[in-house]
Amino acid sequence: MDMMSVLAGLAGLCTAAAVLVFVAGARGIEFGSRTARPPSRLRAAMRSAASPGRRNRLLGGLTAGVMVVIATGWPVAALAVAAGVYAVPPMLSGRPPQRRIARLEALAQWSRRLAEMMGASRGLEQALADSARVAPEAIRAPVTVLAGRLNNHASTEQALRAFADELDDPIGDLIACALILAARRRGRGTREALNLLADAVEQEVLVRRDVEAERAGLRTTLLVIVGSVTALSALFAASQTLAAPYGTPLGQTVLAVVAALYAGGLWWMRRIAVLSTGARFVHTPAVSGKEAHP
Repeated sequence: MDMMSVLAGLAGLCTAAAVLVFVAGARGIEFGSRTARPPSRLRAAMRSAASPGRRNRLLGGLTAGVMVVIATGWPVAALAVAAGVYAVPPMLSGRPPQRRIARLEALAQWSRRLAEMMGASRGLEQALADSARVAPEAIRAPVTVLAGRLNNHASTEQALRAFADELDDPIGDLIACALILAARRRGRGTREALNLLADAVEQEVLVRRDVEAERAGLRTTLLVIVGSVTALSALFAASQTLAAPYGTPLGQTVLAVVAALYAGGLWWMRRIAVLSTGARFVHTPAVSGKEAHP
């Protein structure tokens, strides 16, 4: 019984720590040094468009964990269920890769339109500002923000670096880098470079579509595995005869090992199903003091 109390206390501490970290990340709190630094992955994730979904999954996981610990009295099962409710749905969803592919298509279309505008005797800044009217829907918001910065006489290079940060994609970095070099050198060849980049991005889109079609089958397999294990676990827990040994400290330890093995298998399958997009290389330099707004 004492061991169960210790496990329950540890579960409570882990839950409290998770809530504290989540709140700190959502509010953008940085512990320790106050010096300026690039935003962490946690803060970037919390501020991304998917952060409402993350919060909903976190709340759902905490609720499910509380319900499990009330129904069974098993803190390990509660932690496993809470972690599963938070982490498993993104593994089974194919929408994020499809959104990235749609954004790449939009970048290719925008690059071609931008090259056409620059061919109509327009300067780089004017073409970028005017491109907001013809930008595809998938990237219209960041292009509109870029146009607004340039219309407010912001530095072209800084505006393009911020644009790359908002796209948050290595392919977007390539296009932003080409535009930054064009802004620095003011030479010929920008139109040709944009058209060549558009061709390369379109080829990348075709490759990613083929890979995504193949990996959709792996996600289906993962869905079947998760559904089967969840159903069997529920039936197992409903049987008092089979579930009774897991109410002991030794049973909770065995359950923790089983849950860890299952989580490791899911993580490995997720790694197989995720297509690496490479690392970004264009970043906005950190500045000290108050942030300047265009």
